[in-house]
Amino acid sequence: MPQPITAALPMGVSASGAVDLKAVARLDTQGKTVNQVFSDLTRVLCKTDVEPEWLCPANMLDDANEAVYGARHSRPWPELFSQDRVSVSVCTGNSEGWIIHVDWIGRRPLHDAIERSYIVTPLLRAKVFSSDHAWTLARVIARLLDAA
Repeated sequence: MPQPITAALPMGVSASGAVDLKAVARLDTQGKTVNQVFSDLTRVLCKTDVEPEWLCPANMLDDANEAVYGARHSRPWPELFSQDRVSVSVCTGNSEGWIIHVDWIGRRPLHDAIERSYIVTPLLRAKVFSSDHAWTLARVIARLLDAA
């Protein structure tokens, strides 16, 4: 009987696909693009029992209008500064299921140091069909991306 290959799995993911959140190794996003992080995340999630129905960049068509559609595939993954963060959230889908949002929340520089304004840039989206699956997947993605 062939032995399961576990060397390619990240820490915290067993050969059966069970996920131990405390032991999940974080993805290295340093110097990568949105598309590269998407590919790495897809590769890891495909080896687990929390794989989504689908996962894609938020700007699916790679449209140049990032203000409307989200970060382009070639945009560098955001580097976080003191008040910036990557956020993972869950909401109900438009027709069925649940959508997991991965967004960059960054501070927009203003002339007045007292006033603060933030911009939300969509990075990735995933879909699942149950709320339990959505929250589990959101926790795994947040852990993998070291997000809030």
